[in-house]
Amino acid sequence: MAHEPFEKLVVWQRSIELVETVYRLTRDFPADEKSGLAATLRRSVAGVPAKIADADGQDDPDKIRQSFAGARGMIRELQTYAVICRRMRFLGHFNYISLRRRLRKIDRMLMAEIGLLTPDQAEVRPIKPTLRRSA
Repeated sequence: MAHEPFEKLVVWQRSIELVETVYRLTRDFPADEKSGLAATLRRSVAGVPAKIADADGQDDPDKIRQSFAGARGMIRELQTYAVICRRMRFLGHFNYISLRRRLRKIDRMLMAEIGLLTPDQAEVRPIKPTLRRSA
């Protein structure tokens, strides 16, 4: 069954935007954190769209859900790192709140993909029953 490439998935697009945001935010981290928390954040955030792309390449619905669940796990890691960054004062209040909102939105979109939420609850317009895609 043919379908659009993973690049059309709204959740993949939002996760790529998240990667860009995290890379911009971590540029301003202290020099001694460039190979520490900044590098960890960057590795984790880059894994989210990679896991989503992996889901798109699967034929088995259980494996698709497993890939989306893996992406959700990475979102949880990033939420934890965001708290640490805020407590260490590497992120200002506005950037912290903005990052947490983005993480929560992507998490809800992933939950809808897995079937834990309806698309309306995740504020994602469905195009296909298994995968949500943008136009």
